[in-house]
Amino acid sequence: MGRHAAYDDLLNFGVLEPEDVLAPHHYTAVRSNGRAMRSMPLWCYTSEKFFQAEKAKIFLPQWNLLEREEIVPNVGDYHTMAFLGVPLIVARGRDEKVRVFANTCRHRGALLAEGKGNCKVFRCPYHFWTYGLDGRLIGAPNYTDSTGKSLIDSDNKEEFGLVEIDSGTWGGFIFIRFKEGPETLQQHLGTLVDVLASHSLQDMRCARKVVYDMDANWKCFVENYIDAYHIPYVHRDSLAQWKTTEYVRIKPKGRETLALAKHEGSQLLLPSADYVGFPAMPQIDEDKARGTWFATLRPGMLMTLGNDGALVFQSEPVSAKKSKLTISSLFPKSYFEREDFERISQNYYRRNDIVVVEDKEIALRQFAGIQSPYARIPRLCSEETSLNTFGNWVLDQVLPSDDRTTIAAE
Repeated sequence: MGRHAAYDDLLNFGVLEPEDVLAPHHYTAVRSNGRAMRSMPLWCYTSEKFFQAEKAKIFLPQWNLLEREEIVPNVGDYHTMAFLGVPLIVARGRDEKVRVFANTCRHRGALLAEGKGNCKVFRCPYHFWTYGLDGRLIGAPNYTDSTGKSLIDSDNKEEFGLVEIDSGTWGGFIFIRFKEGPETLQQHLGTLVDVLASHSLQDMRCARKVVYDMDANWKCFVENYIDAYHIPYVHRDSLAQWKTTEYVRIKPKGRETLALAKHEGSQLLLPSADYVGFPAMPQIDEDKARGTWFATLRPGMLMTLGNDGALVFQSEPVSAKKSKLTISSLFPKSYFEREDFERISQNYYRRNDIVVVEDKEIALRQFAGIQSPYARIPRLCSEETSLNTFGNWVLDQVLPSDDRTTIAAE
């Protein structure tokens, strides 16, 4: 008879967090490899204190996927949204440049815009302060002191422009970061820029977007995506039906992982006769066209790329126990002109409604289960090494820099 698990046994990585949640000795086992290899302790998925450290050290200073440039295709187009709870405006200026601004008036903080549309200027509904599409302050009516002198002049006018969020674009995607970080966007993307160049992601368009409000930590779906161990079981009758002849991993240079599963066809579909797909894109390099590419861009962007399109995931944190999962189906814009586009694209959505939902449901079920006082994180097997690698990356960002050496030496 096996030993009964102890209730709330912190020494066995229970979910109850210690007071010193960022102390290095709690993570010694995560730094181990071989037979002793483990994932992160359960409190890393439920602790608000640990989540705030992730927010400060990962999400604020590092590049995050926000949206596609196509949401503001024309000069004057704007689109409002929020990321990490921060209200934002995405706008295309007269110079055709896409910019991201904090959606807050520089006077009393009112939201400048709602929804989406096209405009020549942004005008605050409260006191009619106006701003250009490039964020500069145009006017602040009757904003004077007691003597009638304007409170804004040529010396300080630049201080009252909209707050622009650091942003950049690649492959038609918009990325942002809220604080200055150590890398340019190009450095962050690493090998994705060159290896995926011939996929011409910038020429794709989003045909379908599905958003799930997840009662799960943001890491749960990310880890599920990179976990090879679950595929024969969770996806037994779907994704596991694909037979890969060779798996090629690309050595990373930034925050990315990238690998090619070689096979005939595209894993954006399922391998059965009734899943008819689009032809391969003619511009893809020959050595990159056979099989399916799997990419991650830390912290929360994931991509599955066939020779016929792309499936993009974004796991956005909301709190320690909640996240938002966005799934976007991308196809070359030329495909949208096909007479059979609506009919054939349904096969891709049908596949997603099986495979992606399987992943979503197991991520929710796992998170619900780890909140049990009897839940434990066991040793990881050989097909789960990516979870340990990801966990170590999170710890490298979150723990104090002088603690990393200490942990590695213990």
